[in-house]
Amino acid sequence: MMKKLLISSMLCLMAMTVEAQVMTAATINKVYKKAIADSTNKLFYNTELDDNYQITAMYVFKNKGKNKDNVSLKPFYLYRYEYAADGLLTKRTTFVWHRNNWRCIGCHQYSLDNTTYQIAYSRWNKKKGDFNDPVGKMTYQLLPDETVNSIACYQRHHDNSPMKLEWQVLVEGQSMEMGSYLTQK
Repeated sequence: MMKKLLISSMLCLMAMTVEAQVMTAATINKVYKKAIADSTNKLFYNTELDDNYQITAMYVFKNKGKNKDNVSLKPFYLYRYEYAADGLLTKRTTFVWHRNNWRCIGCHQYSLDNTTYQIAYSRWNKKKGDFNDPVGKMTYQLLPDETVNSIACYQRHHDNSPMKLEWQVLVEGQSMEMGSYLTQK
């Protein structure tokens, strides 16, 4: 448990120092372009766009070919994106290719208000045909100058138990690069 906590804390702090930002349609487009540019011919990408040129689906294929001249693509992941009217990412649903079908495995839900940016993760419940209550949540408390004041990580250890604060850390002066998002409103 302590090892898991330490690793998740380190990953979160690393994310805060490496261009962490509020997820918007522009962010998703930037991630897609970077993935294509960094491709090593092992993964291939395809997207669907809406009328506003926002990515609504990203397909990831794995190359099963034996060498660079032999390309044999197999579906790997599918990400579906939903946005608010202002371009803020509100939901990312993840699917994996399993037995020749896309199988939903979970979703991240994103929300932003004046002082809090929140990301919650829920797993897909095949029996219910819907998502379970979130099992994890990251909360970023924001200062008026759009820097992060603190980060908190919550987890649910059993289905009906309440979310429990796993850890919280004060962060001083780490920008979430929200300026470009807030000026788009």
